[in-house]
Parts: sequence; structure tokens; C-alpha cells
Amino acid sequence: MQKNIFDAALEQYDADYISARMSLRKPQKESLLLLERILLNVRADQPFGRSNNLQSALEEVRSIVPTCKDFEREFMSLTFALATGVGKTRLAGAFIVYLHCQFGVKNFFVVAPNITIYEKLRRELSDPSNDKYVFKGAGCFRDTPKVHSEDDYRYMPIDESGVHIYIYNIDKFNSESAKMRQENEVNDAFIKQLSRLDDLILIMDESHHYRAAAGSKALNLLNPVLGLELTATPLMSAKSKQQPFKNIVYNYSLSKAITDGYARMPYALTRRDMENYNFKDEYMDRLMINDGLNWHESIRERLRQYHETEGRQLIKPFVLIVCQNTAHASAIEQMICSKEFRKGYYIGKTLLIHSKQTGAERDENIRQLLEVESADNPIEIVIHVNMLKEGWDVKNLYTIIPLRRAASMILTEQTVGRGIRLPFGECTGDDYIDSVTVTAHDNFNELIEAARSGKSPFKEERIIDAARLEAEKTISTQLALPFKDADIENKIVPLVQRGMSERRSKEDIIKSIEEELSRGDFYASDSDLFEQHLSVSPNEIYKAVADKYISIPRLAVTEARPPSYAYTEFDLDVKDLKQAPSSEAIFIQSLTDARKYFEFHGGRVDIELNPRGMIMQLLREKSRVDYRKCADLLQKLVYQAQAHYESKYGIDGARNILFIYRGSIVEEIYRQLLRHLVREEGLFVEKIVDETRVNRPQSYNYVESVDLYEGFRSDIRSVLFVGIEKGVFDSAKFDSTPELKLARLMEQDANVEKWLRPAPTEFEIKYDGDRYYEPDFVAETPSTKFLIEVKRHDQIDNDDVLKKKRRAVEYCELATEWSKANHKKPWRHLFIPDDKIYEAASFVTIAEQFVVGS
Repeated sequence: MQKNIFDAALEQYDADYISARMSLRKPQKESLLLLERILLNVRADQPFGRSNNLQSALEEVRSIVPTCKDFEREFMSLTFALATGVGKTRLAGAFIVYLHCQFGVKNFFVVAPNITIYEKLRRELSDPSNDKYVFKGAGCFRDTPKVHSEDDYRYMPIDESGVHIYIYNIDKFNSESAKMRQENEVNDAFIKQLSRLDDLILIMDESHHYRAAAGSKALNLLNPVLGLELTATPLMSAKSKQQPFKNIVYNYSLSKAITDGYARMPYALTRRDMENYNFKDEYMDRLMINDGLNWHESIRERLRQYHETEGRQLIKPFVLIVCQNTAHASAIEQMICSKEFRKGYYIGKTLLIHSKQTGAERDENIRQLLEVESADNPIEIVIHVNMLKEGWDVKNLYTIIPLRRAASMILTEQTVGRGIRLPFGECTGDDYIDSVTVTAHDNFNELIEAARSGKSPFKEERIIDAARLEAEKTISTQLALPFKDADIENKIVPLVQRGMSERRSKEDIIKSIEEELSRGDFYASDSDLFEQHLSVSPNEIYKAVADKYISIPRLAVTEARPPSYAYTEFDLDVKDLKQAPSSEAIFIQSLTDARKYFEFHGGRVDIELNPRGMIMQLLREKSRVDYRKCADLLQKLVYQAQAHYESKYGIDGARNILFIYRGSIVEEIYRQLLRHLVREEGLFVEKIVDETRVNRPQSYNYVESVDLYEGFRSDIRSVLFVGIEKGVFDSAKFDSTPELKLARLMEQDANVEKWLRPAPTEFEIKYDGDRYYEPDFVAETPSTKFLIEVKRHDQIDNDDVLKKKRRAVEYCELATEWSKANHKKPWRHLFIPDDKIYEAASFVTIAEQFVVGS
């Protein structure tokens, strides 16, 4: 099989380039890079992949990944274990792109364990209009890959043109009588046709299903070049015990996914001292459902507020209730759907689904289940009996209620995984929106012990006390205006805000104020001089609202150059360069010209050669070496290799080694180069295009509300601080005491005109790829606007913190240039260690001390 040459541009599609184009997440990129490293270093009997000596190939893989103890199949097979929700199907797409572009692979066989996962794979691999299309962004296929499924194979000989992806349920070919194993009147048995391909790659989704004898035997019949296994649970049953796979090359756990922000945080909801309740089963069920629904309704309100304040998609959360058996599930449905239960609210909003349902009822329930993510779908509760495991990917499951101890298996990673997917594709920074919660009333102690042992995705600090739920309140921020007239605040101010958001003129907004006033009870009906009957005029209302906001310059970003790759400067590590000169005569004959040959005697090269130049040429041919950018480094490394051998064997001995062992020397230099590979960000041109006229309001959930200057009893993150006058809004929450202290300083300082706790992404300043920098405060004085960050003093040199600091300075510089051109105030960045904020300080002093940049 030849390397793909239909388009020379495809050669740049190495693992790094593909990761950037397809915006792969960290674990996906690491998996792809590892596959690349394995395939570039494992020798094979054919140009790509297939090896007749599996033991030799295994030893080479183990030298790279010691955790791989055995391929466990009759072909080279590697397991990539990624937590649910991280994106295994997207990784499969990246594997296909890499193998096609770098090795010219055209045939891929994707196997699914059941009909649910089969349908999911078929949609995501074949439909470019699908939001989850796995090749989105790849841009490497001349023609869209041809996807074959169902009975497509029956009258279809293997086609050598284009890329082919065969997607089949394991049941289609794992039995002797399977149609795929049978010859038909036109072709050989399809499985035989596939087995003769010299580039067939087997991709096994949820591969823990294919470890039984029948499944393994069926897959061996395909005779693939390479097997790639994807699973979140790399375990197989052996003598009533769970044993890990022996061919794991990459493992990314749910706990790691949660820590890295690729999954929602699991929380446990319980009532403390449950042993004192001594409830019967039916009463425990009702208590768990009520507590779980209290939480659900709180989350539903938070998501609604987030939709309104951030303008993001409206997410409708739902609850999953796990029951013991179908009779138990039916009884729970009857209770929830009664008029007495929560005043009948959940009638028509509850879905019961279990294996005994048949016909139209089952079809309708499945339809509603598949559409449960839609905000238009009325279902808020799904009741089931151990049916919904793998392959059911939803992003709006927020609350899981396992009823009675028999259903406590819900706490396994596989089932909790149903609710860890991020509804917005990324963490929002709101702990509640970024959570999934499991009620744990009847196994709370076991859950806590597991959390303390570190063997669970739950952590001890993520325990929610159900008794607190009713005490928590919600509020939306209001502008901190001096008006005392409730009608003006409730009716006129929102009108002004809408007009400003729509960028209407001052005159139009004032006119709309006058029209609204004329329709209300704001002045006597026999007078048109309504200002005499108001405490403030329309013009004053407009000015008060407009002046309260802090306008924020808005960035527009264009990419002028994509990211590139370079190497950091380093010296060659020569400890593994152990070759010695050859002491035997070696004869190398040209295959095209018998008069040309090389001969070596006793370690001395008898003809004029340039082995150092040969090594340089081989290095230049490596896929991730840009000779124009790293020529000096390559020259240095090759000279260092030569100097190493000369110091031991002299000039002639070194020339002998460099020529004879040039291949292995090149591989060692290249391996060290890869360890020093760095991604250089692309060149981005940024400019300010305009500015926002209004600041985004926020919704806060809180347990305790106190005046800005009062003490408080709760965790500060649960406290709402009110009575704010200089702030844009009249209330705020803070993440730390130093932030609260700074807010008090700004409120009291005569030099501060107004300040703001900006909403997430209000600035839309990105750093480190697609991550958002969210400043803690904005403050405005008569001469300057400040972008403010309060940071723990022991974190000020943290790499992530420094990246955000650099971007904040860059933003302020751009904002200042634009502001000067438009006769507005300049911007400065304040980077303040938390231990430098104290009550007796003044804002001016802090600003002078901690301003960053010019």
C-alpha cells in the first residue's frame, strides 16, 4: 500500500496539525499524538501496520507504553480508555483523518455493540449537517467518506476509490449464520472481501463488549491491519472479577475529565442523620423524589436566568429516576402524575420507559426520549428500570434519583456518565450549571467513604444538604439608581435599557419615555406638564441610566496566520548513542547500477561519503521538521552526535557509525526533538470595532443577604451583598474576602465614579486558544477605566495566571488606542495580590502600586 499522494498538502496533516484543525480536546490530542508515536516507531512487515510477528510488535509498543502487556487479539490492537463525555467518537474521526492522510488508508470498519450506539455512529460519521459530525473542521477529504451500513454490502463489491467507512452492529456478523459471512449470487461473503484488504482499520466503540469468545472470533475474521479500541470502562469479567484490559495505551478517567473541565462536576444530595428517619421504603422514595425535585426546580430556574442574562441557548433540565422493577416504576409514575403531587405539575411531563413496553407505546416513548434535549419537549422526569446506559448521549440530565438500595448501581461511573456532558460544550464557571447531582439518602455513608478513598468521582466537599434547598433564594441585579418611584424603576428604566441595547438614539429613547409616561398614571389627566408631577424628568431618567453603565470596547479578531510548531533550544542527550564501529567488511550494492557500491573494512569508510549530510537529509524528511525554522538546531544536534562518537572512536570510527547506523541515530535525534516541540500561537490581528452601551445584568442564588459593610455567617460565596450605590448594579456576590474588601474601598473612594462585577464573557477576551479571561472588576475614575484582577498572592506566578495577565494588558492597550481616537478614557490593567488589599488603603494608592503595562 502506497502512502497517499493525491494531494501533497495532506502531508502536513500530522497529529499536531489535525488536533489544531479539529479543535481536539486535551485527551483526544494526547491520544492521537500517542498513536502517531506508536505507528512511527513500531516496525512492520508491510509498509503500514500489519505485522506477522505480533510478539515483536508488542515489545516495541511496550517500549513506548509499558502498560500495554498484550494485544489480546490475533492482530495489533490498542485501547484508548476515555471517560464518558470526553469525545470518543470525535477521536475516532481524528484517527481516520490521520491514518488516511499520513498512510493513505481508505478502509475503516467501525463496530457498535448495540442498535443505539450503531444509530449514533451512523449519524455522526455520515451526516455533515449533524452538529456532532466527527469530521467537522478536518478539511482533508477530496470527497465525503462513503459510509456503508445495514445491508449495503449484499450486492456491493469492495470499491477502491475514495474513503470507505463500514459501520455495523456486532450482531450482524458474530454468529455462524450471519448474512455477512454468507456468499451471495454476485460476490464472495462480505467478511471475506474485507479480510483481503491490505489497509483495513478496525475501530471498536465501547470495546469492552467484544471480549467474549464469539465477539473476539468474529473480529479476528476481519483480519485488520490495526485495531483501535475506544471505551470508558476498560474492564472484562474473569472468574467473577473485573480485570483491566491488557492492551491499554492511554487512560483518561472520569475524575481527570472533571478536574480538567471536560465534564460536569458530580454532587451528592442527601439529608444528614438519615438513620434517625427510620422510614419505610415508600416514604423513603417520596422523600428522595421530593428532595431531588426541589433541586431540579432550583436548577431549572438557574438555567432560565442564565439564558436571559447571557443570551445562551435555553437548556431544559430533566430528572432521571431509577427504579427496582417495572411494578415499582409504574407505582412511582402513578404517584408523580397524580393531581395531589405538587398540584399536578408533572402530569404530561413524565416519561416511563422499560423493556416490557411494546408497540406504539414503546415507539412513542422512545421518540420522546430521543427528543428530551429539546426545550420544546415537555418531559422533565424520565422513570426507567436499568435501560439507559451506553449510547444515550444527553446534555440536559441534571438530577439522578436512584430509589432504594437495589438501584444504587447508578453511582457507577458508567451511569453517572449519562449526566456529565456539558450542555454548552464548555464549563460556564457557574458551579450549579456545571454540575450533575445524585440523591444519596440511603447509601450516604458508603458514598462518603468512597469519596474519601479517592476511588470515586464524588468528593466530600461536593455534598448538598437537602434541608438547605428551601432556604436558598434567587435575585436578579438591578441598576443602582437614585429613583424612589417603583413605577419608574419597573416600567421606564427597562425601556431605556432596551433602547440603549438596540443602539437607538438618545432622542428616540427620550421620546419613547414620554410616550410610556403618557399611557400610565404618572401625571394628572388634565395636565400635559407631566414633569411637574414627577420627581425626575424623562431627560434625567435617560441620563441617570446611561451614565450608570461602564461602556466596554468590543474586540474583533481576525486570524492572519495559523498556529505553527517550533522546537526549544536544547543539547543532544547522548546516553543512548551506544553504537560502535563495524569490525566486519560490509558490501552495499546498487540495484540499478552494478558499478556502484560501498565497501567498509575494519570500521573505516573507504570512499568519500558525507554521512552527516545524509543524516541531515533524513531529518529534513520528517513530517514535523520545518528545516527553514530549525536548521541551526539540527546542525548543532548532528555535530554533537558526531563529536560524541569522535571522542570515543576517532574521526574514522565516527564516520563509520554515522553512515551504518544513520537510521537509528536519526530516530533518536527526532525523538528528542519531539520532546522539545512547542506550539506557537498564530498571528492574530485584533482591533476594537465599537463598544457596548449596557452591562449585562446577572442572576444570583444566595442563602444570606447582608449590607455591603455588614458581617455574615455563611460561606462568602453564598452571600448576596446589597446596598451598593457606586456599583453599576445594586447587589453583588464575591468569591473571596479580598474581593469584598476591594469593593468596599471602591464604594468609599471619592476618585471612583462607578464599578462593576462583569458577567462571564462580557469582555470576550480569549487566551490560550478558546478559553475566556473573565476579570474580577471594572472601575472608572474621572480620567481612567481599570480592568482589575485580584489574585491569591501564592498564585501570581502561575502559568495560567500569567497568560491571562498578558492578555489583559494587550486588551487595555488596544482599548486605549481606540478610546483616544474616539475621545474617551484610556484603559489600564490592575493586577492586585490579595494580601495587599486592606481597609485603610485607598483605591488611588492601590492603582498606582499595581498597574501593569504602559
